[in-house]
Amino acid sequence: MKQLTSSLQHQLNICSQTMSPNGSFPTLKLSKNDQATTVDVDAIMDNVSIVLYTLTVVLGIPGNFMVIWVAGFKLKPKVTNVWLVNLAIADLIFSFTRVFSLTKKLFFDHWPFGIFICKFNGFFKYANMFCSVFLLAVISLDRALCVWQPVFTKRRRTLWVARVVAVCVWSTSILFSAPYFVHRQVYLGKNNLSKCSLEVKEAKEGSSGTKLALYSIRFLCGFMLPFMVILICYILAGFGIRRTRLSGKSRPLRILASLVAAFFLCWAPYHCLLLVKMVDSKNAVVKIWHPLAKGVAYFNSCVNPLLYFCMGLDVRGRFRQSLAGVYKRALADDVDGQTTESNDRSLDDSSGLKHSTVRKERSQTILGVDKV
Repeated sequence: MKQLTSSLQHQLNICSQTMSPNGSFPTLKLSKNDQATTVDVDAIMDNVSIVLYTLTVVLGIPGNFMVIWVAGFKLKPKVTNVWLVNLAIADLIFSFTRVFSLTKKLFFDHWPFGIFICKFNGFFKYANMFCSVFLLAVISLDRALCVWQPVFTKRRRTLWVARVVAVCVWSTSILFSAPYFVHRQVYLGKNNLSKCSLEVKEAKEGSSGTKLALYSIRFLCGFMLPFMVILICYILAGFGIRRTRLSGKSRPLRILASLVAAFFLCWAPYHCLLLVKMVDSKNAVVKIWHPLAKGVAYFNSCVNPLLYFCMGLDVRGRFRQSLAGVYKRALADDVDGQTTESNDRSLDDSSGLKHSTVRKERSQTILGVDKV
């Protein structure tokens, strides 16, 4: 009994010594080992971005190659197929170049490929972004013109014009992306690791102004302005379809709308964080979420073939479907013939109504002459 009483007294003395002067218990302090058990958000974001980079390469290269093969060589040449083939070419080259970005991620952001690959990798990253969004804007404008100006588009909407427009889109994309080839550099970062980035040394005069100009052009011309054009065109096309009752088959329109939605859902987080970075380059939110946003933006290059596959897959009983057959089913049912046929029907109906009215007036005139 005396031993138990003495042990309790000893514990009370220890507690009284460890309490703070105001009687409250002291604040717990974590040791370095305890801090190591906390969640490393940066590591999680890096690992997720590595997974997205890998999916972009693994799915993007064969998927876009299949789209080019089916739409470019297996189907009848059509205007919309010209847009889709060029979109797939941009995504295919982009998927190939992401191998370098994936390797950099696996080497803890160390760049082992030299300055030329650094410049080309960054250059084509933004060439793909500009080319994709410009082609989506062209497709949207094409849809609106087909609905509202069927006679104009029937006469001037040719394969030759589509190819010329595609060349203009590529030229404009290269022009907007050229500064990234010029200003991208390889330099020594932390731990003497080579880094490939626009983050040049601040000692250089005018570097911050150059980056601000590049960020502004990237956001306005690569996201905001094309988004406004696409939104307005699809609203006009929707009103026109309801006005003329040319709904018909909806799969091709769903495909085009899904391409637009996928692009902006994938690239919107990247551009939103870019705006925050323009205001505060050392923002903690940008530092944490930027790797993930970049990975999601890259993933857009393999989303389009997946959308074609889902749209072309016949889930109602055909389990033995070839991959080429699935893509052919999705891409063959394109909007060209559908919109043109619908517009032709509307024009034929209106012209037939005019002819019937003229015939009726002529018959009434002849009857009036007979009566006289």
